[in-house]
Amino acid sequence: MDFITLILTMLVGVVAGFLNTIAGGGSLLTLPFLVFLGLEASVANATNRVAILLQNVVGTLRFRRKGVLDLKEAMFLAFPALLGAVLGTYVVINIEERFLKLVIAAVISIMAFLLVFKPKMWETQKEKHFPIWAKVPIFFLIGVYGGFIQAGVGFILIWALVGVVGKDLVRANALKVAIVLAYTTVSLALFMSKGMVDFAIGFSLAAGNMCGAYIGAWFAVSKGNRWIRYILAAAVFVSAIRMAMGALGA
Repeated sequence: MDFITLILTMLVGVVAGFLNTIAGGGSLLTLPFLVFLGLEASVANATNRVAILLQNVVGTLRFRRKGVLDLKEAMFLAFPALLGAVLGTYVVINIEERFLKLVIAAVISIMAFLLVFKPKMWETQKEKHFPIWAKVPIFFLIGVYGGFIQAGVGFILIWALVGVVGKDLVRANALKVAIVLAYTTVSLALFMSKGMVDFAIGFSLAAGNMCGAYIGAWFAVSKGNRWIRYILAAAVFVSAIRMAMGALGA
């Protein structure tokens, strides 16, 4: 890469890292950018995981130091997601993405509606009593999607962590980055075993993502649920439109 491309890649990474840590949808920015740089879509999907991994190392450590991350709970929820990510990564090349993108676009649009019109649902921590047998398959399926394409998985994880587990947005974000860190480690290893990762671009993007994650974790803790809800709603609406357009070939 030339110097200008390097700087641009890092700047895109900063924005993506911030969005991924505080809401989600950063990969909906980075994947098209990596393809624009000349990577094949499959290589872009794999290379993006380098930045995701390192970004979530920073985010997890930051949330842990702020005292809003329960590692035991994160490990419990991450295990089924990790298993799902193994499956999702293995089938990523063979599965038709169009229908899946349309479904996810619809789901996150509904979530955006709830973010705007049902704020107490997101801003108050609730004790949920979903049985283990209900939580495990939900996080397994989220892991399948995360291993498959990653883009937009943050929105789905936040929905699950708020609606199923009962966390407020700050703690949901903390758990989210820890879960994504866990399954991305395995997913990236599988991509690497197939020689699909461009490390030069991946580490350049990761440098920006790590900076964005640091800022995002600070913002999430210091600004609280209300600001996260507004940013999340905006990111969800934009991401839903992008997913639907991509699925329809627009």
